[in-house]
Amino acid sequence: MKVAIIGAGASGLMLANKLEKLNIDYTIFNDGKIGRKILASGNGRCNISNRNLSAEYYYGSEVAERLIHRFKDELFDTFKELKIYTKDDSEGRMYPLSESSLSVLNALTINLKGEIVDLKVTEITKKNDKYYINHRSEAFDYVAIGIGSPSGLKNKPDYSVVESIGVRMNEFKPSLVGFKLRENVKAISGVRAKATVALYSGGILIHEEKGEVVFKDDGISGICIMNLSGYYNHNFMEEPVLRVSLVDEEYDSYLTVLNPKMLEYVEKNKLDPTDLRFNIKGTYDFEFSQVSSGGVDVSSLRRNLSTVDDGHIFFMGEVIDTDGICGGFNLSFAFLSAIQVSEAIKNEISD
Repeated sequence: MKVAIIGAGASGLMLANKLEKLNIDYTIFNDGKIGRKILASGNGRCNISNRNLSAEYYYGSEVAERLIHRFKDELFDTFKELKIYTKDDSEGRMYPLSESSLSVLNALTINLKGEIVDLKVTEITKKNDKYYINHRSEAFDYVAIGIGSPSGLKNKPDYSVVESIGVRMNEFKPSLVGFKLRENVKAISGVRAKATVALYSGGILIHEEKGEVVFKDDGISGICIMNLSGYYNHNFMEEPVLRVSLVDEEYDSYLTVLNPKMLEYVEKNKLDPTDLRFNIKGTYDFEFSQVSSGGVDVSSLRRNLSTVDDGHIFFMGEVIDTDGICGGFNLSFAFLSAIQVSEAIKNEISD
């Protein structure tokens, strides 16, 4: 019995560790850097998960809800088994005690005995109930695909391997990303401020958050803005507007309340700092996003994440059309989906 794992990211490495424990042979095929998203997570500190892991942070995803319900406890137990010891911040974000993404990657790879092949997988073929990668001679009984999303990349990856299987894919869109604005905000580029931000579509409130915002030459970013971008992608947007409140109350003078650059901008344009309004032009590109919405349509997958047409081919992680807000939720989904795949393979072998 042997499994082909396509992608050495969070889901691929977690699955490999689970298969090690089950004494199931595997080979990992990976194009490029191993654990790239893990290393980038939490600005190098690795926001590995969230103590408050819940389906409410995944835009209504039924898949996320099911996986969290079934495997949340196992996920946290698996961290301990892998010697990944964590601490929580005030919002439940979980980080390794080392505050180093590299240490997490090391923990996920140190016990792996399976081969890791540097290969761009473009095709999976099936013959006599065996699977072959790019027409190589090695045969596999199962295939698990965790090739990620275009986020963080200048060039969109090749998803021809997904197309070769014939599952439905929804268009990828940058998520957890800043907004480009129609207004000229170059004068306040670099200004950081605590604010309440609200996303509106056709005058209807979609979502509101509080946090730090950062103005750029042509737009705005910050964790709260990134979270709004997810709602922007998951809703039909009509004349989208971002409303930013820099203060909770009005003052007779904002001289010592606002950043000097912001004060000049507000006064010059005769704006109300309690309710700045910006028209959203769009989001920044995939290169500047943390995750993407879109990917393999969940209607193409069974409950155990195998494809509807083939129970021995699975999908995991960001390549599935399920994404969450900032705070460790997207790495959590990648890990949880890998645990589900390992469970499915274990159950089938047992049967």
